[in-house]
Amino acid sequence: MIQLRDDKPNLPFPAHWATLGGAIESDESPDEAMRRELAEEIWPAPPVTFWRRFELISEWKGRRFTVDNHVYVGRLPCPLAEVRLYEGQRLGTFTRAEIETLPAAYGLDVIFKAFFDDYRPDDNL
Repeated sequence: MIQLRDDKPNLPFPAHWATLGGAIESDESPDEAMRRELAEEIWPAPPVTFWRRFELISEWKGRRFTVDNHVYVGRLPCPLAEVRLYEGQRLGTFTRAEIETLPAAYGLDVIFKAFFDDYRPDDNL
C-alpha cells in the first residue's frame, strides 16, 4: 500500500506516490517515528516490522538531497477501503507492472522495485 501525496504546489513531489512516513524527530528512534507517522496518517495503523534501510539521492526543483529511508512492512488489520486516510489524496495497492508507471516521490521507485524483487513475507511477518 502506498499513498498519493496531496497536489499542493508548495509540497515537494505533489501528486506523486510515496510510502507512509516522514522525518524522524531528534528525540525518537526510527521505530518510534514510524509508529507516530502511521498514527498521524492512517487509521487503523497496523503493526509493522523493520525491513531494510535505503539511502536515496533525490532532486526537487534543482536541489539535490539525500533521503535516508527506514522501510517497514506490515499487514492492514482490515480491507483497504476501510482505512481512514488523514494525509494525502488516497491509498493504493499495485502490481509491479502498475507501480512502474506511477510517478514516485523522493526516488522511492527504487524501494518499490526492491520490494517486488526481494521482499519475502515470511522473512518479517
